[in-house]
Amino acid sequence: MYKFAQFLDNTDDVLFEEFLDKHVACVSSYEEEKHATVSSYYKKIIELLCTTSSGFEELISMYEALTKYKMSIDIPYVIVTNELYALKNMLISKLAESNAQIVEILTLFESINNVVAKIYLHSYIEKLTSQNNIRISSLSDLLEKNIISHYESHLVWLTKLASLIKNEQREDFVELDHTMCDFGQWLHENAKNTIQNNSKHKSIDNLHQSLHLFATKIYNTLDNTQYHIIITYLEKCELISLSIGTELALVDNILMNKRITKDTLTGALNRQALRNVFESQYELSLATNSSFVLAMCDLDYFKNINDTYGHIAGDKLLKSFVDIVKQKVRNSDVIVRYGGEEFIIMLPAIDKEKGKSVLNLVLKAFEQSSIDFNGNTISATVSIGMLAITPEKEYKKAFVDEYIMIADQQLYLAKEGGRNKVEAY
Repeated sequence: MYKFAQFLDNTDDVLFEEFLDKHVACVSSYEEEKHATVSSYYKKIIELLCTTSSGFEELISMYEALTKYKMSIDIPYVIVTNELYALKNMLISKLAESNAQIVEILTLFESINNVVAKIYLHSYIEKLTSQNNIRISSLSDLLEKNIISHYESHLVWLTKLASLIKNEQREDFVELDHTMCDFGQWLHENAKNTIQNNSKHKSIDNLHQSLHLFATKIYNTLDNTQYHIIITYLEKCELISLSIGTELALVDNILMNKRITKDTLTGALNRQALRNVFESQYELSLATNSSFVLAMCDLDYFKNINDTYGHIAGDKLLKSFVDIVKQKVRNSDVIVRYGGEEFIIMLPAIDKEKGKSVLNLVLKAFEQSSIDFNGNTISATVSIGMLAITPEKEYKKAFVDEYIMIADQQLYLAKEGGRNKVEAY
């Protein structure tokens, strides 16, 4: 039994209305049925707090039920804890003159918070394990594996860490020394020669050290079963792991751009490489939980330039466009000559808005450029159709054609809308 209920006699309805009105962040946006369900849980919880005959187990049981319901409608852990803290602070304000009861409230709500955190933690571990299995499968399906293959070992490491946390097991723990795990040994022995960029190597090394630091914190916290702390540390581990994967994927793209045969006229990648490049980008994005941008570009009125100035002038303009693209994008970004005056650009690890911003930079730079040919100053514009792709399922060979068709439809809209613009799906 908790002893502060006597101070809250006959105030449960008032507390409930005040709490629901001021502190339950999501209720106002719920559908009517969900609103009623969440409200009923909180009403019962507040009634229990205001009843002298209620016990700790009843309150815990009600919070467990509320937490599982919130999870079923995809309410984040942080929302539930914010509401928990709000109710705790409301009760403290009602008992401002009773220090003993305040201590009891703090102890009670710390226990409740840990129960809520454990439920969310176990659910998060299940999702993380499932997602990591998909990521590992995506990497194993890659046609060509360069340094990204080393990332696979750390996905296995992270999956084992999650399993150990779920079982509250400190024996046979994951390797905590960042220089001794499989990935760490490669990073400190052979990676510099492969990555060939000191700042990029240092960035990946710093991320990797941080990953192991949070794993060490988890190891030190496991005995105390402070689930609300562990869930935060594990989320950090997953985010850092994905960041490492993204960095490695970008380096892989740089190596690929150097290796794949180029179109001799423009220096863009050959169309023959498109399917393999797209599949690799899709699998890498799925493995690193990131989106990428696919864009179809077509030089405006290019036939007129060929007819007016000749094909040699047209060839120089195509080469100029590719050079400008390479100046405005990252070394890890990809440009493919799709045919004639059409090009495909792929921007890895980027969202729709940032991708559109990069493509607008390309568009403006090309518009402002020109070439000199036989005493003539020749300029042109480009129309671009784009979409951001966030992989959610395993790759299928038809995907490349489906996504190119969508980009091409957006390109058509750009042409119809006056040319020299970017249209995004």
